[in-house]
Amino acid sequence: MAFARLVAGPLNGLMRVLRGDRTGVDWMGAGSDAGWIASFLVPGFLLAPVYGWMVLRRLGDVGSEPDFGPAFAIEAIGYVIGWTAFPVLSHAICERIGKPVEWYGYVVAYNWANVLQIAFYLPAALLGTFEGVPPMPLFLIGVISVSAAIAIHFRVARVVLGIDAVPALMLVAVDLAVGQIVARIVDRLHGI
Repeated sequence: MAFARLVAGPLNGLMRVLRGDRTGVDWMGAGSDAGWIASFLVPGFLLAPVYGWMVLRRLGDVGSEPDFGPAFAIEAIGYVIGWTAFPVLSHAICERIGKPVEWYGYVVAYNWANVLQIAFYLPAALLGTFEGVPPMPLFLIGVISVSAAIAIHFRVARVVLGIDAVPALMLVAVDLAVGQIVARIVDRLHGI
């Protein structure tokens, strides 16, 4: 029950942010050190099984059968770097655009937004596992899920940081680039 409250409050705050209410970051615990740390740990814990499933699927799709020990270490390190690289880079960006204080709330909202974004990615990924799904609808569902995730991140940046569209798009682009770079490095370490 306590874990459900630990998740429900921040997700409620995220919904408030997406409706344009910046005070939603308070529901996510942005005002305390514990809430800030929990914004990394709780979403990271929630998304780890989904990430693990997607890794197994990705490795299976390329026909790779890596040794479990090193593969687990590579993926675990990649997962942690994926959770921390963008927040570090976004801090530098937020300082440049004059929002260093707002960055704390932004990172909290960004981390919780990852939980909502997976709600779009996961059904698209699951649908891709079924035989006989025509490629065109699968492609369109993929485009819709990525577009929804981008829109969520864009809205979080605009509302929490109180910035215009161009800096918000820059943050979204940096997030996408960091994700791709980390994924490519992990694939290289796997020999893919």
